[in-house]
Amino acid sequence: MRDDFDQKTKDVLYKRVGGKCSNPTCGQATSGPHTDEKKTINVGVAAHITAASVGGPRYDPTLSQEERISSDNGIWLCQVCAKLIDSDAKRYTVDLIRDWKRDAENEALSRVEGKHRTTQNNNLAVFSKLEKLMPRLLSEMQQDLLQYPLRREFVLLQRSWTYWAGGDELCYFYDDHTDLSGMISILCNYNLVREITYNDVKRYVFLEELVDYLTQDRTDM
Repeated sequence: MRDDFDQKTKDVLYKRVGGKCSNPTCGQATSGPHTDEKKTINVGVAAHITAASVGGPRYDPTLSQEERISSDNGIWLCQVCAKLIDSDAKRYTVDLIRDWKRDAENEALSRVEGKHRTTQNNNLAVFSKLEKLMPRLLSEMQQDLLQYPLRREFVLLQRSWTYWAGGDELCYFYDDHTDLSGMISILCNYNLVREITYNDVKRYVFLEELVDYLTQDRTDM
């Protein structure tokens, strides 16, 4: 038996993030107009953070049915990201998904309060600072993202290490950049990359704000 969300809870989850996917590497709008003017298209899902039934991803037996169907146990995602988090529960943990939810709601609130314009101006100053602190690293990241526009994960390695890549990770080497760990920590502090380390390999994901900055047309700047 599944403990599914009711429509009211789904609506709350949708509205709390402005209808956008809560995965920070996605952010896709999940609703839009149908060809029938009386209808809309929806590609979003109210996904369970801990599973709706026994045996599901991240199932928590300590929750009551009321807790399991509450909005606190849900996150709004596009259909692709909803499938993604349930395909690898070890990678997409409860804590990580709750971080996504919190950040997506904070971003939505910022937009409602009109703070996003100020944030954009502040970010220009941040990027200007980063260009001075780590120009070679940002240039390398820019080239990689332009060459592989759909890749977001990257790892930090020594060239002498043996590492079996999963196939989609970008790699940055301590040998090439003095204080690489420090530069990545700064990017984390500015919420431009997120650490997702596992299996003892320093692993991170680019957030879209940094991707957008690095891949924009610089001829207009």
